[in-house]
Amino acid sequence: MKTAHVLAFAILAAAPLGAAALARSDADLALTKAGDAIESAERADAAQLAASDLAHAHALIEQAQAAYAGDHWTDAFVAAEHARLDADLASARSRQQSAEDAAARVERAVAALRDQLGTSAESQP
Repeated sequence: MKTAHVLAFAILAAAPLGAAALARSDADLALTKAGDAIESAERADAAQLAASDLAHAHALIEQAQAAYAGDHWTDAFVAAEHARLDADLASARSRQQSAEDAAARVERAVAALRDQLGTSAESQP
């Protein structure tokens, strides 16, 4: 019976340590993913095309790093995940703006070609 109590106490005492180690590794991974997402957004010209989303991602990763430094793994994980999502949003908005700009260029080129051929946009189906 005494052995069972000692074993139960050892399991309960070790559980928080295992949970803390898992939470720290989760925070590590989330910070890495957030950093990667921010770098990807920057490569997609999000600083020019989705500046507010990218700035918010930078602010959130700074919060995540501060929480991590204070051993607040859950807070670090949550802030890093939000930073990753904002960086992904910045990338998506940047790609969308780039695609819209490209479509506008194509439309202008088509209009210019029609003008050269002497046809108007109204006569086209």
